[in-house]
Amino acid sequence: MVEYGLILVLVAVVIILVVSVFGGRVSAMYDNILTHLSIGGGAMTISAISSDFSDRIMTFYEDNGHWPRSWGSYAYTDIGLDPADWGEPVEGIYWRPHGSSFGLANRSGDNIEIYVEDFDGNRKHLYNGWSIKCVPATDICYFHNIEIGNEVDIATIEVEYTE
Repeated sequence: MVEYGLILVLVAVVIILVVSVFGGRVSAMYDNILTHLSIGGGAMTISAISSDFSDRIMTFYEDNGHWPRSWGSYAYTDIGLDPADWGEPVEGIYWRPHGSSFGLANRSGDNIEIYVEDFDGNRKHLYNGWSIKCVPATDICYFHNIEIGNEVDIATIEVEYTE
């Protein structure tokens, strides 16, 4: 019995040491796994992903006094995302942070059609190479170009899969 007790104490000490040394990384990996499970299972909506991108970009700006970088993998890593996780479409859409904004789009040759409505109820179709650009500082999204008259309601976005 004493031997079993000593083994349990030793295991507990080892676990405590491992958690204290690697706890932050283990926690981040656990959060990353949960995020992937919820995205893959369809639990995250396009609006939720859009809000998350906006929050991350604004938090970076508030913490650093400048916008995140917009090139390469830095576009993702600056806001705490793994670029490998965003190379494929998420909820049918390709997501790309770009400094003070982010974009949503489909890609040429994919089997996805994306539609969104402007604030007058007009339905817009994203053609290959077109995108929706969102500006977290103003909380406004635009169809194709960031300019007055191109505002769209991100909550109305629809993804249709084609054959």
